[in-house]
Amino acid sequence: MLAHTIDLSTLDGGLYASRGDSVIACSIVFLVLCTVCLVLRFLSHHIGNRSTSLEDWFMIPAWILMLGLCANVICSVKLGRVGRHQAYVLEFEPKAIVSWAQTLFVTELIYGLLMALEKTAILLLYLRLFQIHRWVRLTTYALITFIWMWGIIESLVAIFQCKPVAFQWNKNLEGTCIDQIAYYRYVRVPNVVHDIVMLVLPMPVVWKMQIAVRQKLALICIFSLGSIGCIASFISMVLFFRLDAFSDNTWASVQLMSWTLAEPGVIFICACLPALWPLMLSFMPRIATLRYGSRNTTNQQGYIESQQGAGEGVNSSNDDSIPLRNYATYTAARILANSHDTSEIVFSGKGINITKEFSWEEAKPVLIGTNG
Repeated sequence: MLAHTIDLSTLDGGLYASRGDSVIACSIVFLVLCTVCLVLRFLSHHIGNRSTSLEDWFMIPAWILMLGLCANVICSVKLGRVGRHQAYVLEFEPKAIVSWAQTLFVTELIYGLLMALEKTAILLLYLRLFQIHRWVRLTTYALITFIWMWGIIESLVAIFQCKPVAFQWNKNLEGTCIDQIAYYRYVRVPNVVHDIVMLVLPMPVVWKMQIAVRQKLALICIFSLGSIGCIASFISMVLFFRLDAFSDNTWASVQLMSWTLAEPGVIFICACLPALWPLMLSFMPRIATLRYGSRNTTNQQGYIESQQGAGEGVNSSNDDSIPLRNYATYTAARILANSHDTSEIVFSGKGINITKEFSWEEAKPVLIGTNG
């Protein structure tokens, strides 16, 4: 028997150890969280009277692929015996090794396309918020192109890493494969690189805003939520460099599968969070409407196109007026940093609806104007 030829003392937890339940739990958690976030995203649009944007359409296929990835990881436990030692599987369920290799193949096939969809959705939000900044716009387009090139190449390599393709799970065939360990490791390096670029990209624009430092820091914190996804990507990459996916493969796959699932799961959630502000404001109305004075108030509603030059020189005549160089950046700061002088800002496909609330002690006029 094979188990008799292996020093069982070297096996973590012994021959009969199993930790597949943790992988299943991870899959269920991200399946539920991603589904809830997507539902809340569209509910928030409805509450905020905001039309569906392009990034929303990218999140729908991303959610479908995320469900497929979760289901595939669960199958890797149930059919491929992920969580068991390879010695146990070869001893008692040798056919499960084939299922393990097949689920690994599907995981890598989904992974690249899923990450490309999620990150494109985030970058489309950048384009909508910072579109009048030419360098941000060009960098974002270049990054989207790079991400899709990476995602497509990753999926193609996943398919054709062995010749014939079926040799990946059927070693009874005659065939050859590329260095699969190197592939699993180095394919994640570009992923971490463009995660870092996405994290840093909006920071110079935010820091140059003519708003209070505390508002800048609040806005930076919002955009830094993406760093959680960056951390997940980095941990996933490090694990693939530390662990050999083909040495005690079904046992090592517990960590590798879990982090391969957690990485796109965390990024999916981070991509949905900025869209949930109207929903949050509906439950916390005091955040949405805070007044300067205490006696008389008036509302003035305007519509400003989110185009280059639109909103240039938007000012109010009170002492807290802020000269602005662009209105798209201003609205991003107000809705995300939760500024005190904006009662409602709603992004739409055509522009930005604003409802501003002012107050004064005496007959102090308030002027709202746009230049250009």
